[in-house]
Amino acid sequence: MLVPKQKQFLSLNQKQKEKIHYYISQSKSENTKKSYSADWKHFTEWCTFHNVSPLPASVETICFYLTELAETHKFSTIRRRLSSISEAHKLKQHISPTKSMEVVALVEGIKREKGSRQKPKKALMLPILPKLIDQMDTTTIAGIRDKAIILLGFALASRRSELVALNIEDLEFHDFGVDVRVRETKTKNDDLIKGVIFSNNEYCPVKATEQWIEAANLHSGALFRSIDRHQNINGRLSDKWIALIIKKYIEAAGLNPKDFAGHSLRSGLSTSAAMMGMTDISIMKQTGHKTREMVDRYVQAGQRYKNNASSILKNL
Repeated sequence: MLVPKQKQFLSLNQKQKEKIHYYISQSKSENTKKSYSADWKHFTEWCTFHNVSPLPASVETICFYLTELAETHKFSTIRRRLSSISEAHKLKQHISPTKSMEVVALVEGIKREKGSRQKPKKALMLPILPKLIDQMDTTTIAGIRDKAIILLGFALASRRSELVALNIEDLEFHDFGVDVRVRETKTKNDDLIKGVIFSNNEYCPVKATEQWIEAANLHSGALFRSIDRHQNINGRLSDKWIALIIKKYIEAAGLNPKDFAGHSLRSGLSTSAAMMGMTDISIMKQTGHKTREMVDRYVQAGQRYKNNASSILKNL
């Protein structure tokens, strides 16, 4: 006769609970967590002002909050705030009011009224690169650094957070170029090794990176660092500086800096590679994308003018 097994009840100690909370906290990137934190702070301050409970929040509270936001904020911001409120409720094991029929209908109405389409930042396409590099004063330490940042960032199809997270130890130079270990990714994937080959011209990302390391006399730690007005090299560069550096040289090249951002390096390599006939797989290897959805957008943009039906007008 089989004796049924008795149920075992887990008894977690404080250390085990802390480990669980730690791993849960690592499920989101640092930038996402910062956004959620800022959004939640805004919502809780709004609730305090109106003397209503933020957690758990009522459906009426959410509708009132979103209606006020719709007067002053973009739809993308409203959608992100709603997501942050939902996450806060889930973490505290409350039923999220954001999924109610009233809130869903309200959001759809705001979307139709305000529109959900954002004007995307332009990709920093391959032909633009020389225009930026040629504006740099590479007789200065800042100019040498900026050249390496833009060329290596482009070659790696890098996110700005990944670029500033690089350490000297993440680079392995060899006869073909350099292997780069990307450790800090948006999706917290395993380490990704990306290869960058010598281009044998003045726009070579490998040579530019070597020149920066030599000029800055770097041996370990952060690859890209801040430089003060006295040309002193300090600590790790903030990811916000990547966008500022790009915009600086975009403007110097006579283009509108408002059209570009830190992501322009990543989209620029992807779109340029697609335009030149690189395969989806080769692009995904460099970007680190695990699915084809985002890469397909770059490919479509890159191939928009290849074999384009409108070209028949040339026959007139």
